[in-house]
Amino acid sequence: MKIYKYIYVVLLSFLVLSCDKNLDIVPQDVLDAEIAITSIEDVEKVLLGAYATLRRDGLYQESMFFLPDLLADNLRIGQTNGGSFRTEANWQYSSGDDIDVWDEAYTLIFRSNSVIENANRFEDSQIKNRIKGQAYALRALAHFDLLRYYGEEYGRNSERRGVPVVTSFSATPPARETISEVYDQIFDDLFEALVLLGDIDKEIQEDGPHLMDLRAVNALLARVSLYAEQWQDAADYASEVISSGTLSNPTEYASMWSDDADGEVIFSVRFATADEGRLGNSLLDNGRVSSFTLTVDAAELYDQVNDVRYNSFVLLNPGSNPGDDVYLPNKYPGRGGQSGLNNAKILRLSEMYLIRAEANANIVGQDAAAVADLNELRRSRITGYVDEDLTGEALDEAIQLERRKELMVEGHRWFDLRRINGSVERGADCRGLTVNCVLLSGDHRFVFPIPQDEILANPNMRQSDGY
Repeated sequence: MKIYKYIYVVLLSFLVLSCDKNLDIVPQDVLDAEIAITSIEDVEKVLLGAYATLRRDGLYQESMFFLPDLLADNLRIGQTNGGSFRTEANWQYSSGDDIDVWDEAYTLIFRSNSVIENANRFEDSQIKNRIKGQAYALRALAHFDLLRYYGEEYGRNSERRGVPVVTSFSATPPARETISEVYDQIFDDLFEALVLLGDIDKEIQEDGPHLMDLRAVNALLARVSLYAEQWQDAADYASEVISSGTLSNPTEYASMWSDDADGEVIFSVRFATADEGRLGNSLLDNGRVSSFTLTVDAAELYDQVNDVRYNSFVLLNPGSNPGDDVYLPNKYPGRGGQSGLNNAKILRLSEMYLIRAEANANIVGQDAAAVADLNELRRSRITGYVDEDLTGEALDEAIQLERRKELMVEGHRWFDLRRINGSVERGADCRGLTVNCVLLSGDHRFVFPIPQDEILANPNMRQSDGY
């Protein structure tokens, strides 16, 4: 699927068919030309089609969900794995391999563009603001996720190659923009979303945190600012979100992962039925086997007695011999008796505490504020926790450790190691079907190759170094 072939979609006015619930959608790439958009309410149905894209394998069912943990040191290939993501886990990918992020993220971008362009056909109104604001936020999310995988680095002002920025339909095949230019577009979109969503006709989150509202936009701004190392901005946006919520207590926290409560979730991708995908099945199928298992190193980070995250995230499958024990990822246990059927939690309040802590740790004189956030998060997770007083390198290491523990199997670890110039060191967990053990900082494989189909079809596309 070449990203510029969607230019023809604008020739069609289209709707996305919806069922009873907001995100129970049947998406279609090209819809019947006879179905016309005649009202701003019709545009909202197209917006729901954009949200549906997030459920695809290349986005928040697999590649933006658990693959970053498998690429790093939180997950490893399980013995029941039939071949899924083995190439990626062992960093053996080439331009001929495709994790589908490229296609699916640009599908989301084109659908978001269609919402914006079609909404502009109608008079300004609060409902138009609500619809367009969400589309800008989704477009920013898609460009950012592309940058995380395919951008040659994360520096805010970098002139190295990023990804194509696509904001309108054009017959000209797009070229890669610089990292700086991609950030410019992401921030512009998020700032526009803030303005629009500040003047809307009704509350966006009517049926759970499954749509991008003001709080979610501020949370995404905090995350993007962290990657860009705009420390004060990251702290400020995180503070805006933190001021509007509270961390989950241990009971609420455990319920959040089975979707019995929303808890501290700011934005999630809704999987309403098994037909839409069981994102947890690759991690814990029928309660005892897994295509991917937790590394021993990751599982043993937790206080098994006092940390609520251990029982929420980890299931021990005892082996018959010493050393044969397997730790299974239990973060997505399913709901309603259906294994693996859970919503993908994309933005959570705990991440905002960690973002603010890391940002303040990088601002001169703010170590005390950073450690205060770290201690508050730990108190909400660990029974009997005693506050620590950390500064300097010890504080930096503690924050990264807590990110690893708190955000386990939520699609962060690989990107975190990239942005702090870390290496992947698998140690004793490098065994079985996991055969490559160390990926040093700066290795070209920290940047994913542009799919070869795109290179062949697009004369303006350039491959990243090393592929």
